[in-house]
Amino acid sequence: MDTPQSEMQLRMRLLWMLVCALISLLVALVAGIVKANTGGGLGDAVLTGGATFATSMGLCLGIMSAVRSR
Repeated sequence: MDTPQSEMQLRMRLLWMLVCALISLLVALVAGIVKANTGGGLGDAVLTGGATFATSMGLCLGIMSAVRSR
């Protein structure tokens, strides 16, 4: 079955967004674990992980946008 080019591009973009989300989740988990192991409380670890996730997801989406506009 042939799919239109725009549908394939949409699927690829969604897959790359999923990859970005998974990478951001991994980075956030590592940051939260490091914060918890260095004496921070649970709340500090969760806040650090959340901020790290938001930052890394923003960077990933920014890179995707820059690459796509080239």
